[in-house]
Amino acid sequence: MSKVKETRLPYLNNTSVILITMAINLGILLITGWGRSFDLMFILIDGVISGVVTALIDVFLVRHYVDIAQKNRTLPTNLPVNRFMMKLPKNIYLFAALCALFFGLLTPLFNGIVFKYYDFDTLSLAQMLVLKVIYSYYLSAKIVELAIFRLVQPDLTGQLPDQTITTPTKHSAPRVTYFQQLFNNWMTDFGLNMFRGLIIGTTIVTDDNFVLIAPTLLRSVDTTGFISGVIVTFMTVPSVSREIIYSVDSGKTKPLTESNPYVAWLPKNRWLLTVVLCLPIIVLTTIVYYVVMSFFGFESLNFFQFFFIRIAYTTMLVKALVPLIMFRYLQPHAV
Repeated sequence: MSKVKETRLPYLNNTSVILITMAINLGILLITGWGRSFDLMFILIDGVISGVVTALIDVFLVRHYVDIAQKNRTLPTNLPVNRFMMKLPKNIYLFAALCALFFGLLTPLFNGIVFKYYDFDTLSLAQMLVLKVIYSYYLSAKIVELAIFRLVQPDLTGQLPDQTITTPTKHSAPRVTYFQQLFNNWMTDFGLNMFRGLIIGTTIVTDDNFVLIAPTLLRSVDTTGFISGVIVTFMTVPSVSREIIYSVDSGKTKPLTESNPYVAWLPKNRWLLTVVLCLPIIVLTTIVYYVVMSFFGFESLNFFQFFFIRIAYTTMLVKALVPLIMFRYLQPHAV
């Protein structure tokens, strides 16, 4: 493995940063939007405010964190070096202003695209609060990574003394393979749902070779949730289990010394584990789809509108499933 791939960023538990930015952003939204509905213009203005506020808070909090980590000698010694990042301002105030400008333009663009793509006329305060929580989380998480990436460049840290690493580290930036895997996952989901439609009759190929896809209806979301739950379970659990079992068997990962009764009862066999987890995933998926469509007033969604909701949900579901599966096979005598 090359040195470039081995470089890592210092890990930052960004929960506190995210909570601070979310609280401030939600407070601003409540003050400016109480008792009114939200049209496109308000959505765009709120996006500008969110992008600017989140960027400013995150950059200065990360600066504080990096200073403490450097003082305590807990920065990794193999910090990533990136020429482009070193071209960004060294001055923390200029860097914060640049981030505020960039995300102050990007966030309303994203908000506007979502608003028009899903044919909203207006949003209620409750709907807007839910959307704000979701995108504030992802926005803050990405700004934190960007800020760390800039602030650990050698033109700012200089020659670091011997560091005593006491915290985990993570990859400095997504690689090409990450985007390839993400694209492949999306295309697999797309293809499987097209194939599902052919089986249950919601996808029709006409005599002129046109493909007609029926919309997803709120009244039939139970069928959609069932099929999606099965697909996600059988695409995720067996493959993740296999990798973790191999890692433990090869000695790359050490099992825990004490068992946890809440997960130790789960089957050792990865296919039995898949079957056991399938039912709760189906139930959860159906509930989430129904709640989302009901909450935002969707009686029906076309294939692509529902596709992006499904992708967002399954991404979060898989992020929760992987630690659960890992925790199961890290139990003593689990494999």
